[in-house]
Amino acid sequence: MKKKLLLVAIMTICFTFIASSTLAYFTTERTAHNVITSGGVDIKLVETALDGHSNEQSVISTIKPGSKYNKIVQVKNTGNKDAWVRLKISSEIKTSDGRVLPEKNENAYSILDFELENAWTLGADGYYYYQNPLPADESTSNLFEHASFSKTMGNEYQNANVSLKISAQAVQTANNGPSISDATGWPGD
Repeated sequence: MKKKLLLVAIMTICFTFIASSTLAYFTTERTAHNVITSGGVDIKLVETALDGHSNEQSVISTIKPGSKYNKIVQVKNTGNKDAWVRLKISSEIKTSDGRVLPEKNENAYSILDFELENAWTLGADGYYYYQNPLPADESTSNLFEHASFSKTMGNEYQNANVSLKISAQAVQTANNGPSISDATGWPGD
């Protein structure tokens, strides 16, 4: 019995050795080449009038107390990735002889005001933030539809022009916070 058991053990060791050395002959190696292309964030500032025509005029003339100037401002995502968007508006009021006038009257009321539309919030840094991620090939809701001039404008604003400068910025939403207030990587920051 001991001889049979010894013979079976030796045969098992031999088969194991033969099988393992045979497996060494059946190996292979492959290399895969993958190309990964990153997406892009790109935006376009869209300015139109209430009638839908282009309105990229940056100087408003013939202003008068209590008047409204029609201007629709939106941002279109022309990239292929979702983006967080913010806008900044700066203005300058000048007389016909080039003198710069204050943007607030003596009671600290703004001479020029924008009626903010939904989904936009004014941040402490002076930027207007679009609260929703902007999908590729989509546009934001209107930032505003018109600018209003204060009814308390004085005579010094007669024959004055207002220059508006609107700038837009965008950053990716992917891996950049759950909301716009958490987003980082803004140009200039």
